[in-house]
Amino acid sequence: MRPRSDRFLIVGGGLAGLSLAIALRQRGFVPAVVERGGREVTMGAGLYLVGAATRALAALGLGHAAEHAGVVSRAQTFYTHRGRLLAEIDAAAFWAPCSPCIGIGRAVLHKLLAEKAADLPIRYGTSVVSFEQQTDAVAVTYTDGASARYALVVGADGIRSVTRRLALGPSEPRYRGQLGWRFLAPRPPGIDGWTVYLGAERAFLLLPVSAGQVYCYADRTEPRLVADPPEGRLERLRATFRDFAEPVGGVLASLQTSEQVHVAPIEDVVLDQWSNGSVVLIGDAAHAMSPNMACGAAMAFEDALVLAEIIGENGPTPEALRQFEVRRAARVRWVRAQTDRRDRLRRLPPPVRNVVLRLAAAHTYRANYGPLLKEP
Repeated sequence: MRPRSDRFLIVGGGLAGLSLAIALRQRGFVPAVVERGGREVTMGAGLYLVGAATRALAALGLGHAAEHAGVVSRAQTFYTHRGRLLAEIDAAAFWAPCSPCIGIGRAVLHKLLAEKAADLPIRYGTSVVSFEQQTDAVAVTYTDGASARYALVVGADGIRSVTRRLALGPSEPRYRGQLGWRFLAPRPPGIDGWTVYLGAERAFLLLPVSAGQVYCYADRTEPRLVADPPEGRLERLRATFRDFAEPVGGVLASLQTSEQVHVAPIEDVVLDQWSNGSVVLIGDAAHAMSPNMACGAAMAFEDALVLAEIIGENGPTPEALRQFEVRRAARVRWVRAQTDRRDRLRRLPPPVRNVVLRLAAAHTYRANYGPLLKEP
């Protein structure tokens, strides 16, 4: 029997893919999801969700659950690496017209999304190896040798997307000159919200994600991509930040093994188009960015909601996919531009950067995030 072609396939069962699966189901569709990894999330540690992200989660029916599972972060506080206060931003007041900012464990959020999508067909340990665009469908071949036909294929498979390569050709992520470390640690006393310590070409961020845990993100400027193998990683990380004020040293001392620390280069993906025929990309597969705006999850959730809305109204046509690109492009370009601007601020000589933060942090914050108060 010939397989039906009136089906949707989502490649990638992470935050973007599961969000789209939920959003499509809200509109009466039953998409299939394939995920090359397993059911459990083993990377990523934590997330800072700005108000635009939690508003999108609310639209997916997960706003209260995410807020309950995480920690509301009411302020952003900036210190020098020696612990001198530079600025404090009232994030709660800024995002009040929208939705609260929260810190949450990545695995915790993934579990909430997976439970919400539990009644949908999700295959783990599987990905796409090839596809062929036909007149009325996309013929897909999986890594396990199976094949099927779909009216729409969505690549939500991350920064190194296989779907992107198959649909648009080779497009490697671009290295942004920073190496980043992520991990979870016991929550130090006094860390009640988003808190960062800034040094020369280094930064160390702490974000509460539960009553007893904090998510840590640290980075260092590296003009050329370098390896950081597990052997000796923890010792090197402690040495890199040994001159930072407490609680940084105590947090690093609480770690037991290098395997607790995930390290990766900071990269982005910049494309001229996100779709080709009946294949479209969302989330990091389409527009991965440096994390300094903390908007990667927000952009992925919004992609899911907007794409589901457009498909619900127009069907999975190439014209609908182009409409999706047009509608999302300006917002994504804005976030990318602010990301680049904030990276340039980070790279200023510390005395200059510190003066700018003391005098203009609140103004800069409002300017960066103001457009995101509006619905996508």
